[in-house]
Amino acid sequence: MMSFEDRVVPIMQVNGYLLVPIQIDLDDRTVGLLQQQLLKEIERTRAKAVILDVRMVEVIDSYISYTLSETAAMARLMGCRTVLCGIQPPVALTLAQMGVVLQEVTVARNLEHALVLAGSFQERDRGV
Repeated sequence: MMSFEDRVVPIMQVNGYLLVPIQIDLDDRTVGLLQQQLLKEIERTRAKAVILDVRMVEVIDSYISYTLSETAAMARLMGCRTVLCGIQPPVALTLAQMGVVLQEVTVARNLEHALVLAGSFQERDRGV
């Protein structure tokens, strides 16, 4: 289990998935720490989905988007899907202009939409 000092962001467990509100500026170091924290929480909780809420994030550059995609791919290998929500218009513009494609990530309009998508993943996995 990670110590409080090792945690980059709060991670809340809700109905079998992890809700991760990112309320800090991400840089190369913090996104790496976020990746480690998230993978440990997936392992510990056996979560079926992770919701990354980035509405407070003002900058997502190519390295951060790559690391988020890499984290989602790792989570997928652990049986967990990733939903990204709250992308702000300037961030969307930057990602589109850079031609960034987020791999293994489902994008939701907002947190409510992300919760619906995460729920549908669980139903699909159960065969409902």
